Amino acid sequence: MKKVVKKIDYFILFLLIFLTKILMIRYFLYKDFDILRLLLTEISPVILVMVLIEFIIRKGRLWAYLFLNLVLSTFLFSVVIYFSYFSTLPSYYDLTQLDQVGSVSESIFLLVRPIHFLFFADFLLIPFLIWKNKLVSQQRAFNKVGLTILLALSLVVSGVNLFLGKDDDIIDPTSIAQGRGMLHYQILEIYQGLNQKQVDTHFTTEDILEVKGAKRINPTEFEYFGAAKDRNLILIQVESMQDFLLNLEIDGVEITPNLNALLTDSFHFSNVFQQIGAGNTSDAEFLVNTSLYPLGKQAVSKTLVDKKFPSLPRVLKDNGYVTTTFHADEITYWNRNTLYPSLGFDKFYDDHYFGEEDIVGFGSSDEVLFTGTLKALMEMQDKNQRFYAHVLTLTSHTPFEIPEEKIGIDLPKEFDGTLVGNYLKSMNYTDRALGEFIKGLKQSGLWENSIIALYGDHSGLHGKLMMSKDTKLMKERVLGHGYSLVDRFNIPFVLTIPGVTHGEEITRIGGQIDIMPTLANVLGVSLEDQKIFGQDLLNYDTNLLGMRYYLPTGSYIDDDVLFVPKTRQRNARTYNLITKQITDAKDDYVDKYNAMLQLYEWSDAYLHGLPSK
Repeated sequence: MKKVVKKIDYFILFLLIFLTKILMIRYFLYKDFDILRLLLTEISPVILVMVLIEFIIRKGRLWAYLFLNLVLSTFLFSVVIYFSYFSTLPSYYDLTQLDQVGSVSESIFLLVRPIHFLFFADFLLIPFLIWKNKLVSQQRAFNKVGLTILLALSLVVSGVNLFLGKDDDIIDPTSIAQGRGMLHYQILEIYQGLNQKQVDTHFTTEDILEVKGAKRINPTEFEYFGAAKDRNLILIQVESMQDFLLNLEIDGVEITPNLNALLTDSFHFSNVFQQIGAGNTSDAEFLVNTSLYPLGKQAVSKTLVDKKFPSLPRVLKDNGYVTTTFHADEITYWNRNTLYPSLGFDKFYDDHYFGEEDIVGFGSSDEVLFTGTLKALMEMQDKNQRFYAHVLTLTSHTPFEIPEEKIGIDLPKEFDGTLVGNYLKSMNYTDRALGEFIKGLKQSGLWENSIIALYGDHSGLHGKLMMSKDTKLMKERVLGHGYSLVDRFNIPFVLTIPGVTHGEEITRIGGQIDIMPTLANVLGVSLEDQKIFGQDLLNYDTNLLGMRYYLPTGSYIDDDVLFVPKTRQRNARTYNLITKQITDAKDDYVDKYNAMLQLYEWSDAYLHGLPSK
């Protein structure tokens, strides 16, 4: 090792900078100031790259270190913001989905705090150290022997972390990242993705029901079987809609008056929950059309679209239906141009059909969507085509900012400029557009010959997007109790069969995975020849369902509670589904936690084992 120099070397300077930033990220994510753990888990991959810079680059080391600093700072900054929005760590796979950032960019911007920019603060200091006072020397602090020793140590430390972690079950990514290191976690995700363990897929739908604690009911005994046989199916996915909106009034003002009117002739499943994974809206489409679990950390639309999914469109096509989707967004967004053929849809209507009229946010307004959809459905009716139309709204997307002229309700001043206020106004607009669509269906004669089902794709009011004033409004003016995870993940599912259904609230527990079997029952079509993980909500009383993206893997909802297992950040929590608040843990939570892991294992193995289309 060379004689100690008076000025600090580039290697030492940037090593101190990188150590500081990694310590910062561990504090933001884990509240962890353990220097020893940092040295044993986090810094070895960084030192490895730095040593390579020392070996390879003779001139321009400073620029190499500055570039590495920028990349690392941007990565750490992004991880903190991502974690704040999704409540989980991003994996390597999320880096392949940068084209999806636009869908949440404005919402993510709301999460940025001044303290997060500390990751870039050193860029103001470095010029002063290097160019002004020349406190940094270009003379190398380590000779080749010293660098070789550092290289060997970093390889050994990283190798030990990866070897010990290669068989870890990555149920809680945050725990793995804290224990093994954030960069090692990314490598472990890649390794396990390439080396998935083999799982026996010779399970049956009856086996699935047994794991969930439900006894199989013979489909011939189903209530309402075939109640809507040979009718058209119009299935509407409403962007960001949560169940608490239905029948909600603020100082006498109805937020969703058209939906409220629809409920008088409908079944309202009031205890249905979102189950999406990393694919968000596209995962909701996948769930309701397959009754299979999405992958959680990877969007199905990006990962498995070479597969031929057993699906509702395929079942209905075999029964003489034309199957279509309607969405005013670009068809390539979330890779839907390949997802839809994998699901078996005959045709899709996207922004090319709806045009660029009345653009709001990401595409044409919901008014344009429903007007164009009604026109296409009437053309099918004129051709005597029985159809399945899956319609996806878009205008009520975060951050819920719609043009002034589209705001149709006046809320008290305390809602002005709040996320909650904007959300209510946005959902009221979508409700009005939906009301015009329903009117058009009735005037065209489509209403009596169709069933209309509606559900929300996912929550709109994400907990960490909400300021203190939003939380206060939800408690004091909207819900009457504190806004909890139960409220957040509870979405509406409304089923209308004109002449059959009536105003009834059905409180059975369900999820998006249960929508397909419920619709198949009333349409009188059989799902006996395919594996499904959902169940008909008109007949089964007992349920067990899960979500593994916005909640830790193994979280579940049963007939009584929402259970969230322990993570590095928080102890286990149990929410009562009636009070919506935290309650005592149930004695059987371990059994049901393990049951959810079994269901995920089966579903993932089944998906990966499907034949290509």
